[in-house]
Amino acid sequence: MKRLRTYSLLLAASAALFLTAACSVAPDAEKDPSADAAYKREHRAEGYREAQRSNVNY
Repeated sequence: MKRLRTYSLLLAASAALFLTAACSVAPDAEKDPSADAAYKREHRAEGYREAQRSNVNY
């Protein structure tokens, strides 16, 4: 019984941490433009980053 309670508590804590990490809020662009730009750079799609890194010449 004690083990089940411990596992339940651990599961609840990890779910709470996951949800708070997954739901980050973008900073206000008017108050801090550099923080807003950093947030946007950090949350770009991986395909966009790959396209920016490639040196393909047409």
